[in-house]
Amino acid sequence: MNITPAKYACRKALTTSLCAMFLLSLLLSEVNAETLKIATGEWVPYVSEDYKHHGAIGHVIEKIYQDEGVEVEFGYFPWARGYQMVKDGVWDTTMPYYCSPEREKLFYCSDPIVNGEQVFFHRADYPFEWRSIDDLKGLSVGGTLGYYYGEAFEKAERDKLFKVQRIVSDETNFRVLMKGRIQVFPQDREVGYAMVRRLFSEEERTLITHHSTAIHTKSLHLLFARNNEKSKRYLDMFNRGLKRLQSTGELQGYLNAMSNGVYIEGGAYGE
Repeated sequence: MNITPAKYACRKALTTSLCAMFLLSLLLSEVNAETLKIATGEWVPYVSEDYKHHGAIGHVIEKIYQDEGVEVEFGYFPWARGYQMVKDGVWDTTMPYYCSPEREKLFYCSDPIVNGEQVFFHRADYPFEWRSIDDLKGLSVGGTLGYYYGEAFEKAERDKLFKVQRIVSDETNFRVLMKGRIQVFPQDREVGYAMVRRLFSEEERTLITHHSTAIHTKSLHLLFARNNEKSKRYLDMFNRGLKRLQSTGELQGYLNAMSNGVYIEGGAYGE
């Protein structure tokens, strides 16, 4: 078959046009790709910028939304700042949070992802005992800005039953506790010991312990601002996907991988 210069030029032009259309379609798909923006903070072992998939909860979120054709973007901020950014509609959701009555006035709470047990950490050489919140009277207590420690704690803080020093990060609170500048610090048990392992030497870790009486056991959730028109749709997507992961056993697989330290080692459940 003879290809004349005219036919060659025509075929070349057609190929170039198709390539251009293909590249344009890729560009437009990237521009139009839907992305959910998640404001969070370092809260090992549940979520961390250094973990693969941002940890187990991050992996659950990625899986659910990518199955819905939605990409996810994680931003790490001080907790109070990330909370405010979602409240103001700058970011779409924040996590992981307890779902308090005060928060429910401003946010939709997702279905529960995992239960967290909050306890009081203290130095092993400090003889701390408590059964009710009144036992903390007069103590110097650590706290992190933006955190909810249960209604009894919050009321006692408002009533100045004890002195609460709220600062910007959990890590700093543990350092302050180690130095003896506060007497107790409330924190999720799993999170607390993960931080202690990361922050302190093996010898120093023996100086930190926790009281066996839990402050509360509550579930962790995503929060979506009620004043954001996108929130209800994203909430429904997440809850639908979470039910699917629960029914297949995948959710428990992610949580087991977290407990076994898989995410910190660069691996992840199902990979």
